Amino acid sequence: MASRALKRYQLEYVAKVLVIVGLLFILLSWIVGVYYFGVTGKITLFIPPFIFTCVLAVLLFMIRYRYTLFEKYPYLMNLPSLFYRIRDRKGSKNQSIAFSMIFTVHALIIAFLGILSMVLTFSVGSGIQSKGVSPFLYGYLAIIVILIVSVILQYRRIYIKFLR
Repeated sequence: MASRALKRYQLEYVAKVLVIVGLLFILLSWIVGVYYFGVTGKITLFIPPFIFTCVLAVLLFMIRYRYTLFEKYPYLMNLPSLFYRIRDRKGSKNQSIAFSMIFTVHALIIAFLGILSMVLTFSVGSGIQSKGVSPFLYGYLAIIVILIVSVILQYRRIYIKFLR
């Protein structure tokens, strides 16, 4: 399958919006880090935004070069099994569309990582400033649960569109 070239489709509009949202939250986490750095003088405030920025850069690279990576290095891709099932049922056009839709999940993860970066940076900054434990633990858990549910719903949407 890797030898066959897929028709290239643009990302869905929702995916493009999610990428922008994620990047804006990453920028906001850097701003929060700079604010708390001015208040506390702790350079460690820049660790969460830096780590999340690196992860987002890798995901953006994968989204940008998704077709090339799949065609030349298929073992690097971790696609759900429904992608392979679509090939047998609906033809290569729908397979290419589904492939593009799968990367909306990556964009969703980018948006949530941006939010997590901002919350973590704010949490670290407020914890350092108050010299106590940050009250944002439940916020992390809620964001992670929402992310997991969102990913499942996105895959369900693809499944309903192409395999029913």
